[in-house]
Amino acid sequence: MPENYFGNLIQAIFTVTAVGLLTAHPPQFGASLVQKAIEAHDAKAIDERNKEWESAPKIFQFKDAGVNCVAVGSSPRFKVYDIDFGWGKPENVRSGTNNKFDGMIYLYPGKSGGRSIDVELTLEPEAMGRLEQDKDFLLEA
Repeated sequence: MPENYFGNLIQAIFTVTAVGLLTAHPPQFGASLVQKAIEAHDAKAIDERNKEWESAPKIFQFKDAGVNCVAVGSSPRFKVYDIDFGWGKPENVRSGTNNKFDGMIYLYPGKSGGRSIDVELTLEPEAMGRLEQDKDFLLEA
């Protein structure tokens, strides 16, 4: 990017699998798919995507990702609990109202530190209700 660039530059990257494969394997299976997609998004891939965009500009919207999409946002590099705008450090961190759709997940470094993770999850009301009643999920969370 040019030195005088100001703003956000976001490129969505994707990986695909079947739900049966996710449920038949340990969580590391899904995590490895995401990790491979991240590793493949190197400087060359970014330059190619920039050239594609410059030839046919389009503002990406998460709905463009298709149905049954789970999107993950944020980064462990964002030290969200270390920020103080003069009111003290945050008690909680949330993404706001942007990009809210069924299946959107934001991950933040956990407030308790170490390797903890805070998770913000957006689901349709019916799915959220079922999740809130799932005793196995609540034991893990």
